Amino acid sequence: MGGPTKFGGAKVVGLTSKQEMPPPGGYPKVKSARYLPNRGPSGAALWLGSAFVVGVGFYMTGQENLRRNADKLEKRAARLSLYPFLQAEEDLKFLEREKSLLEEEADLMKGKKGWVVGDTIWNRKGVWTPPTNGV
Repeated sequence: MGGPTKFGGAKVVGLTSKQEMPPPGGYPKVKSARYLPNRGPSGAALWLGSAFVVGVGFYMTGQENLRRNADKLEKRAARLSLYPFLQAEEDLKFLEREKSLLEEEADLMKGKKGWVVGDTIWNRKGVWTPPTNGV
């Protein structure tokens, strides 16, 4: 290989070609594989975490519902225990209004012969109905 070389048809004397060779021990390996770093938890870990969060949420919702129902029961019991007293107060108010209305009726109808105070013109014999005096 050390002979003369032809360039463009002319012979050049003294020009020799030399083959390039790898360095002793070879070239270093080229990194051709993709380097993908770990980008977070695995799919299974995400599913388990989500299931845990949902489970805790359902548990807390159930506990809040139990507490709210106990509060409602307590409030309902308190109201039921107060109903007789409230009804008694309303009955007294009704009797006072009824008395004042009967007094007013007696005053208005004092000149009418045969008028009975508190009597009605409607036929309601034997049937009690709540008064409809608009009060």
